[in-house]
Amino acid sequence: MLKKIFKRSALLAGALLVIWSCKESFLSPAPTDRISDASYWKTPAEFEAGLFAAYFAMQWDATGDSWHTLAGMPTGDVRPQEDPDYQNLEGLNFADNNRYFGAQWSTLWLLITRANLVITRLEESTIPQADKTRIMAEAKFLRGFGYFQLARSFGGVPLILAAQTAASPTDVASTPAAQVFAQVVKDLTEAAAGLPAKWNNDNIGRANKGAALGYLAYTNMYLKQWPAAAKATEDLFAIGTYALESDYRKLFDIQNENNEESVFEVQYRFTQIGWGPSRNGHYQATRQAPRGVGDKFAPMGGWGVYVPTQELVDAFEPGDTRRATTILGPGETYFGFKMIPTATSTGYAFTKHWIGPNINDHSGLNLTQLRFAEVLLNYAEILNELNRTAEAYPFINRVRARAKLAPLTVGSKQQAMDAIMRERRVETFAEFNTWYDLTRTGRAAAFVKKEYGRTLAPHMTIFAIPQSELDLNTALKQNPGY
Repeated sequence: MLKKIFKRSALLAGALLVIWSCKESFLSPAPTDRISDASYWKTPAEFEAGLFAAYFAMQWDATGDSWHTLAGMPTGDVRPQEDPDYQNLEGLNFADNNRYFGAQWSTLWLLITRANLVITRLEESTIPQADKTRIMAEAKFLRGFGYFQLARSFGGVPLILAAQTAASPTDVASTPAAQVFAQVVKDLTEAAAGLPAKWNNDNIGRANKGAALGYLAYTNMYLKQWPAAAKATEDLFAIGTYALESDYRKLFDIQNENNEESVFEVQYRFTQIGWGPSRNGHYQATRQAPRGVGDKFAPMGGWGVYVPTQELVDAFEPGDTRRATTILGPGETYFGFKMIPTATSTGYAFTKHWIGPNINDHSGLNLTQLRFAEVLLNYAEILNELNRTAEAYPFINRVRARAKLAPLTVGSKQQAMDAIMRERRVETFAEFNTWYDLTRTGRAAAFVKKEYGRTLAPHMTIFAIPQSELDLNTALKQNPGY
């Protein structure tokens, strides 16, 4: 599987990237004792290694913490412990020195930079056309994914579409967000045309046509291009390989990764290296387990650095199986641990990515970025925006049915949108899109005021650009209001 080959290929390509970025001149002789940019990029396997280096940028601090944190903490539904950067995000104090903004920015730019290198070198290559088409499509998905995440987090950002050299300008102004999203549409459209609908077992986890179409629809939702969003989603449906996993809990089962509901997920593997960074595993199992539960219940004994709030728990309808299977409440037992009210600050704990005791301190559970359930709810929103409200309800009800909830009857356009957003909250909590769906739909301010009595200023639907980046790139301007 892909998680098993990332490390080997990424190390090779990563070494090349470092050497290439340091070259001084095209007049310099190509070294004969090590990999160089001049001697590389000759075979499909070398381009594959470059792709894996780009995938590699998604691991560890990316999906494992910063992307997850920014998607959940500002909603208020995720309560942090003592970490001041967590607390500032929950309290809607979006300071430009918050390390999670910096981690989000830097990991996404690493992804884009590596994808650009593959794209530029591929344009110059003479490898077989079939390989070239497939690899180019995959690289454009990765670049499109990176810019999608950047634009929805920070708004306008520099739009760089070629490999950088020592001669490239270091000061690059931002391109308006709408133009960045338009480039994402272009990249993902081309990616969808060239990617396979399904990979063989040795390559499971790589982006496929469905992933490109899912994010193409999502991007068009940001642009309010509803017919285009509908077309991309319908093309995804037509692939015929996606379905809802019958058991919601199994979506987060280490034995059920890359399942039929997964549209795109980041691959991880278990590692045992002690305290410190690892781009093979992540800390989500440790972060979600209550602090101090001990090694017999969770890796490193549990940290409990963020926990569900009472407001989130109260958002579930009676009988909703999602609450009981992925949030641990007082008196309930999980992997032999019986929850007590004082185990966390709210008396509850997330269990989506807490997979019980494990000798490995870094979790190998894959982290899913986009699920078919979200595609269904997105399509319901798209139909509703196209004034096809009655057609939207069956897609909402498909998601509800898995949670053992009764179907909703057709209501007004406003009622349909309210239902979609309620369903998103209890379906995708502690995952990767919740805050962004609130900001994209213009509902974030009302949500945090109603649920938590907090005020979100109008400019805070995007985050502050890290001050460290403004210091490096003098052409960058801070987002208004910060």
